Amino acid sequence: MDICLRQLSHINPWSAMRRSLFALVLFSVGVASAQPADCRHGLEALQANRPAEAIDPLSQCLKQQLPARARAFVLQARANAYADMKEWALAAEDQRQSTFEEKPKDAWPHIMLGAYLREAGRLDESLEALRAAMQFDEDGPGSGPGMAVHYHTARTLHEMGRYSDAIEAMTSGIPKQPDYGYALYQRALSYEALGDRVQAKRDFFRAAELVPKEGYEPKVAAKLIEYGFPVKVNPE
Repeated sequence: MDICLRQLSHINPWSAMRRSLFALVLFSVGVASAQPADCRHGLEALQANRPAEAIDPLSQCLKQQLPARARAFVLQARANAYADMKEWALAAEDQRQSTFEEKPKDAWPHIMLGAYLREAGRLDESLEALRAAMQFDEDGPGSGPGMAVHYHTARTLHEMGRYSDAIEAMTSGIPKQPDYGYALYQRALSYEALGDRVQAKRDFFRAAELVPKEGYEPKVAAKLIEYGFPVKVNPE
């Protein structure tokens, strides 16, 4: 798995727990009365990290007459499978369609769409999706969006070459999750791109203090080492 997917997974709702609960949600909204085998096999393959094997059964599942909520979930599942295969355009297409099937009740469908579109190189569309995610409050009315929205917005702005805007977006997100080292690492990259190696070094230092238990990916670790901060490396 590359660095993009690793960073995405740290604040991605498609955790193993979410995937295991996925089947129960689908059956509760009516998939069982349609064709449970295809849906179940696709979800099991996705949960077992076999995305290529998930595509066909999930596609067969989508041919059934599913309730809108179930169809939205299956589309998101197939989008996740495509993303694991780095088929970003197909992932974005499914993710976008899922938002048409059922209006999102939280920011995550828009966040994932923004991430997939960014990886597909469609940066303006990515930013548009993430702006939609900004409309959701994370912790109740008036609390504003969470770290994930700011993080992916900053990443898209960085890819667009809008480094100052990326720094502003990440700075807004860091108080939401101050122990998230990847946010500081990403902001440091934007400072570095602007030529501010002093501030970049400060953020890299803080990121090095917040290394995940499994360690940073080699690319992240290499950058921190470049600035004089050796960290644990996750070889996977």
